[in-house]
Amino acid sequence: MRIPTWIYFLVFVGLLIGNVKVHQTIFAEPLLTVSVLEAGKGHVILIRSPSRKTILIDTGSDASILRALGGALPMWQRKIDTVILTSSAARSADGLSVVQSRYHVAKIIRIGDATTPYGTSFIFDNSRIEIIAPATLKISYGSSVFKVSSSTPKGFYVLGGN
Repeated sequence: MRIPTWIYFLVFVGLLIGNVKVHQTIFAEPLLTVSVLEAGKGHVILIRSPSRKTILIDTGSDASILRALGGALPMWQRKIDTVILTSSAARSADGLSVVQSRYHVAKIIRIGDATTPYGTSFIFDNSRIEIIAPATLKISYGSSVFKVSSSTPKGFYVLGGN
Protein backbone atom coordinates (compact mmCIF):
# COMPACT_ATOMS: atom_id res chain seq x y z
CA MET A 1 0.00 0.00 0.00
CA ARG A 2 1.40 3.39 -1.04
CA ILE A 3 1.19 6.40 1.32
CA PRO A 4 -0.22 9.53 -0.38
CA THR A 5 2.23 12.39 -0.92
CA TRP A 6 0.08 14.89 0.97
CA ILE A 7 0.57 12.91 4.21
CA TYR A 8 4.35 13.38 3.86
CA PHE A 9 3.75 17.08 3.35
CA LEU A 10 1.59 17.33 6.52
CA VAL A 11 4.21 15.46 8.56
CA PHE A 12 6.93 17.80 7.24
CA VAL A 13 4.91 20.92 8.10
CA GLY A 14 4.13 19.54 11.57
CA LEU A 15 7.80 18.81 12.24
CA LEU A 16 8.80 22.27 11.00
CA ILE A 17 6.27 24.01 13.29
CA GLY A 18 7.34 21.83 16.22
CA ASN A 19 11.01 22.69 15.59
CA VAL A 20 10.27 26.42 15.58
CA LYS A 21 8.30 26.13 18.86
CA VAL A 22 11.08 24.16 20.55
CA HIS A 23 13.66 26.72 19.38
CA GLN A 24 11.56 29.61 20.74
CA THR A 25 11.08 27.87 24.07
CA ILE A 26 14.71 26.90 24.61
CA PHE A 27 16.80 29.56 22.88
CA ALA A 28 14.74 32.71 22.46
CA GLU A 29 15.31 35.46 25.01
CA PRO A 30 12.23 35.99 27.18
CA LEU A 31 10.77 39.39 26.35
CA LEU A 32 8.19 41.56 28.05
CA THR A 33 6.12 43.61 25.62
CA VAL A 34 4.48 46.93 26.44
CA SER A 35 1.87 48.39 24.10
CA VAL A 36 0.86 52.01 24.62
CA LEU A 37 -2.56 52.31 23.00
CA GLU A 38 -4.98 55.16 22.41
CA ALA A 39 -8.47 54.68 23.80
CA GLY A 40 -10.88 57.56 23.98
CA LYS A 41 -9.26 60.63 25.47
CA GLY A 42 -6.30 58.87 27.05
CA HIS A 43 -3.67 56.19 26.81
CA VAL A 44 -3.93 52.64 28.05
CA ILE A 45 -1.00 50.31 28.59
CA LEU A 46 -1.10 46.62 27.76
CA ILE A 47 1.71 44.48 29.19
CA ARG A 48 2.31 40.90 28.01
CA SER A 49 4.80 38.71 29.81
CA PRO A 50 6.91 35.97 28.20
CA SER A 51 4.40 33.43 29.57
CA ARG A 52 1.57 35.36 27.81
CA LYS A 53 0.00 36.77 30.97
CA THR A 54 -1.57 40.19 30.43
CA ILE A 55 -2.02 43.34 32.48
CA LEU A 56 -4.12 46.23 31.25
CA ILE A 57 -3.36 49.56 32.90
CA ASP A 58 -6.33 51.93 32.62
CA THR A 59 -9.25 51.32 30.28
CA GLY A 60 -9.82 54.62 28.54
CA SER A 61 -12.98 56.66 28.49
CA ASP A 62 -15.22 54.70 26.14
CA ALA A 63 -15.72 51.61 23.97
CA SER A 64 -12.75 52.50 21.75
CA ILE A 65 -10.68 50.37 24.16
CA LEU A 66 -12.10 47.29 22.43
CA ARG A 67 -10.71 48.39 19.07
CA ALA A 68 -7.33 49.09 20.66
CA LEU A 69 -7.22 45.71 22.41
CA GLY A 70 -8.43 43.96 19.27
CA GLY A 71 -5.39 45.26 17.43
CA ALA A 72 -2.93 44.39 20.22
CA LEU A 73 -4.12 40.94 21.32
CA PRO A 74 -4.61 37.75 19.33
CA MET A 75 -8.24 37.46 18.24
CA TRP A 76 -8.75 34.26 20.26
CA GLN A 77 -7.58 35.78 23.56
CA ARG A 78 -10.53 36.58 25.81
CA LYS A 79 -8.75 36.78 29.16
CA ILE A 80 -6.92 39.64 30.85
CA ASP A 81 -5.16 38.59 34.03
CA THR A 82 -5.21 41.97 35.78
CA VAL A 83 -6.65 45.43 35.17
CA ILE A 84 -5.03 48.26 37.11
CA LEU A 85 -6.90 51.56 37.26
CA THR A 86 -4.54 54.42 38.09
CA SER A 87 -7.35 56.91 38.62
CA SER A 88 -11.10 57.00 38.99
CA ALA A 89 -11.27 59.79 36.40
CA ALA A 90 -13.44 59.07 33.36
CA ARG A 91 -10.48 59.12 30.93
CA SER A 92 -8.82 56.27 32.88
CA ALA A 93 -11.68 54.06 34.07
CA ASP A 94 -14.93 54.48 32.13
CA GLY A 95 -14.04 51.74 29.64
CA LEU A 96 -13.86 49.06 32.36
CA SER A 97 -17.44 47.82 31.91
CA VAL A 98 -16.90 47.48 28.16
CA VAL A 99 -13.67 45.52 28.71
CA GLN A 100 -15.47 43.22 31.16
CA SER A 101 -18.24 42.61 28.63
CA ARG A 102 -15.73 41.26 26.07
CA TYR A 103 -12.89 39.84 28.18
CA HIS A 104 -12.73 37.75 31.34
CA VAL A 105 -10.87 39.94 33.84
CA ALA A 106 -9.38 37.86 36.65
CA LYS A 107 -8.42 40.76 38.96
CA ILE A 108 -9.07 44.51 39.21
CA ILE A 109 -6.80 46.79 41.25
CA ARG A 110 -7.69 50.42 41.94
CA ILE A 111 -4.83 52.78 42.80
CA GLY A 112 -4.93 56.09 44.61
CA ASP A 113 -6.94 55.36 47.74
CA ALA A 114 -5.84 54.68 51.34
CA THR A 115 -5.48 50.92 50.81
CA THR A 116 -3.41 51.12 47.61
CA PRO A 117 -1.68 54.52 47.41
CA TYR A 118 0.45 55.87 44.58
CA GLY A 119 3.99 54.56 44.76
CA THR A 120 2.72 51.01 45.16
CA SER A 121 4.67 48.33 43.29
CA PHE A 122 3.41 45.03 41.91
CA ILE A 123 5.42 41.97 40.94
CA PHE A 124 4.05 40.45 37.78
CA ASP A 125 5.65 37.40 36.19
CA ASN A 126 9.26 38.46 36.98
CA SER A 127 8.61 42.13 36.25
CA ARG A 128 7.97 45.03 38.62
CA ILE A 129 5.34 47.68 37.93
CA GLU A 130 5.36 50.83 40.05
CA ILE A 131 2.38 53.17 39.79
CA ILE A 132 3.79 56.64 40.45
CA ALA A 133 0.75 58.82 39.70
CA PRO A 134 -2.35 58.66 37.47
CA ALA A 135 -1.25 57.29 34.06
CA THR A 136 2.40 57.44 35.18
CA LEU A 137 4.30 54.25 35.90
CA LYS A 138 7.66 52.52 35.78
CA ILE A 139 8.08 48.97 34.47
CA SER A 140 11.24 47.02 35.37
CA TYR A 141 12.13 43.72 33.74
CA GLY A 142 15.60 42.32 34.26
CA SER A 143 18.01 45.21 33.66
CA SER A 144 15.48 47.11 31.52
CA VAL A 145 13.44 49.99 32.92
CA PHE A 146 10.67 51.69 30.96
CA LYS A 147 8.85 54.79 32.19
CA VAL A 148 5.39 55.52 30.86
CA SER A 149 3.50 58.80 31.19
CA SER A 150 0.88 60.74 29.27
CA SER A 151 3.62 62.02 26.96
CA THR A 152 4.82 58.52 25.96
CA PRO A 153 4.13 58.02 22.24
CA LYS A 154 1.66 55.38 21.18
CA GLY A 155 3.55 52.28 20.14
CA PHE A 156 4.93 48.82 20.85
CA TYR A 157 7.95 48.51 23.17
CA VAL A 158 10.02 45.43 24.06
CA LEU A 159 11.97 44.91 27.28
CA GLY A 160 14.65 42.22 27.44
CA GLY A 161 15.26 40.12 30.50
CA ASN A 162 19.04 40.60 30.74
